[in-house]
Amino acid sequence: MKKLLMLLISALMLQANDLYEGDLTAQEAYEMQKKGEALIVDVRTTLEFIYTGHGEGFVNIPAYEWTYIPKSIEDRVKSAEFELKTDKVKGHADTQKLYDAKEVFNKSFVSDVMKAMKLRNVGAVILVCRSGPRSTAAANLLAKEGIKAYNLENGYMFGWKEAKLPYDGY
Repeated sequence: MKKLLMLLISALMLQANDLYEGDLTAQEAYEMQKKGEALIVDVRTTLEFIYTGHGEGFVNIPAYEWTYIPKSIEDRVKSAEFELKTDKVKGHADTQKLYDAKEVFNKSFVSDVMKAMKLRNVGAVILVCRSGPRSTAAANLLAKEGIKAYNLENGYMFGWKEAKLPYDGY
């Protein structure tokens, strides 16, 4: 019982730290965008936006990008040889070990969002990522800067696409 109570208190405290306006369903976000009340900003990486698709009218302004520095050519050749010898292609987690990945914050994120809002003449922004966590963080960041920001509940994959709203991609 104590653990359940502590978990509930922790969840409430996390919500209390949210500064943004709140979460919107995909349908609510779609309607606000269509009425010209808000701009939907997709904070996923450029590669995610290009290769996994996006919803109608989404503007891609990545909050973060990733850089990948390959390990030595010797390590990469060894990995390829291992696959050939074992007749087994390495999975995502093992392949990732061949690179030093670094997350880099987009320093122009806030100013780019403000500029996009001005270009669309809207007073609010709705943030979206794959499933919700990155867009929640971005919404809080923008709210700290005085921008009226919402988060798309369940993100692009589990919110927008499951609501069967217009999109392109997989």
